[in-house]
Amino acid sequence: MKFINIRPEYEQLCTEVSYILNKRLNEEAIEISNITMRAKKLDSFIQKIQRKDYNDPLTEITDFAGVRVVCLYRDDVKKNEEIIDKEFKIIDKVDKYGEMGTDRFGYGAVHYIVKLGRKSSGARYDDLKEIICEVQVRTVLQDAWAIIEHHLMYKQESDVPRVLQRKLNSLAGLFETADDQFFRIKQDREAYIEDVRKERDTPTEFLLNDLNFDTFEEYLKWKFPDLPVAFEKNHIKNIFFVINKYKLLNDLNETMDKSTFCLQKTIEILNRDDSQKRGHLCASAKLIIALGINDNEILEHENMPKRWKNAIKVCKNEDL
Repeated sequence: MKFINIRPEYEQLCTEVSYILNKRLNEEAIEISNITMRAKKLDSFIQKIQRKDYNDPLTEITDFAGVRVVCLYRDDVKKNEEIIDKEFKIIDKVDKYGEMGTDRFGYGAVHYIVKLGRKSSGARYDDLKEIICEVQVRTVLQDAWAIIEHHLMYKQESDVPRVLQRKLNSLAGLFETADDQFFRIKQDREAYIEDVRKERDTPTEFLLNDLNFDTFEEYLKWKFPDLPVAFEKNHIKNIFFVINKYKLLNDLNETMDKSTFCLQKTIEILNRDDSQKRGHLCASAKLIIALGINDNEILEHENMPKRWKNAIKVCKNEDL
């Protein structure tokens, strides 16, 4: 069967489209929930042509290759569209949610039918350039609703037993409201961070801010402007878990300032003992080392790396 022969090409197309989207989203620092992909299987293909009337299913079916991007927030859907527009040739776009009629309930997604763009050139793309891939973009809550909707197998309100219609429509409204509220919370957080950032020009005001994850990150940028905040996403979260006993940024800063001389010596000891780590400390690493010098609770914390503990203790012994 021709379908079996061409399926590997669609599997490869899924891989390429997913890779391009992942790469561009990382470059744009757009956080997402996940990207999934699938090439249509034979049983799914057979079921589809049995359900629908196709003259030429191999050319008319548009979802042999499918990639789904699940975003965190509503505005990320638009950001994804901008990336898709730059990286691919868009053949068609369908806003499933926008097209929902009054007899529909639940959530849709934005669907794009695309081909590889001009940037995808070379031998590895020759067999893929003219075949199409469906890219779906939706939010986490839209995705959650779609999974439940698929399980229930209700496609329109008239399919639903009357006793359940009111509950399902109410729930769909709650999902939509929650999606809106998550987006607003994101906006409020961004505005809060911007206000804190502006205060960095006035240290006395800046340091009076409560210590929380957002102010902690801004403090690191202020205290160590020439260093990256962290080398890994989870690094700063782990560090914050250790130091969140402090109430104000000023409490943190006062402990930091007591450690200036010993911090430098500790870094020299680390470099002396392990030359491969020379110059590889980020802002959050320097902070936790500095706090450990004057705070035994932090020094002995289980999340404090052993080599840092040892270097601090050597530094203190050399000062005696």
